[in-house]
Amino acid sequence: MNNKLVENLKSFAIALVLALIIRTFIVQSFHIPSGSMIPTLLIGDFILVDKVTYHFRPPERGDVVVFHFPLNREVYYVKRIVGVPGDRIQVKEGKLYINGKPCKYRPAGSFSYYENGVEYEGKLFYEFLPRRNGTVKKHLILKTGTQGDFTPVFVVPKGEYFMMGDNRNNSYDSRYWGFVKRSEIVGIARIIFFSWDPHRHVPRFNRIFKLVN
Repeated sequence: MNNKLVENLKSFAIALVLALIIRTFIVQSFHIPSGSMIPTLLIGDFILVDKVTYHFRPPERGDVVVFHFPLNREVYYVKRIVGVPGDRIQVKEGKLYINGKPCKYRPAGSFSYYENGVEYEGKLFYEFLPRRNGTVKKHLILKTGTQGDFTPVFVVPKGEYFMMGDNRNNSYDSRYWGFVKRSEIVGIARIIFFSWDPHRHVPRFNRIFKLVN
């Protein structure tokens, strides 16, 4: 009996250590509590963040990442990288400019959502983000108003990144508090492993195992 108990405790300890190693070095789960990344990530999504990729390549424009909020490291934020070291970033009339050139946009319909009991309605657009390797990252953004549509030019320092939410008029991001150091980035969001609709109080089965674009 004692031997069996000891073996069970050993198995539990090994499993716990492996889980801690995986969480610390390989992958970590996060819950999305707000709408700043709508339509890419919805309130109630649960995501897995890959902590390995950035050991082999630097963060790139278009990556959706989780990071420590610069004004409070105890808080995690999730945003999209739109500016890498050396970039000049500006928003004019709601359009993102990178190094003086506007990103391309294409209308993609309308979208509505609830947050804290309030319904928001807006227009969807495909945004085409240029990458340093010459490719382009195509993803959706949401426009619901004009807040944050005009900014000064931000020059991204060495070793830091400029973040924006895909819900462009309802995102507290680098336009308001500045840059994120590379050391504060936890990893890149890869997959939605579960999603709960807090307004309707039901699971969103169509989002389970959806890749984060």
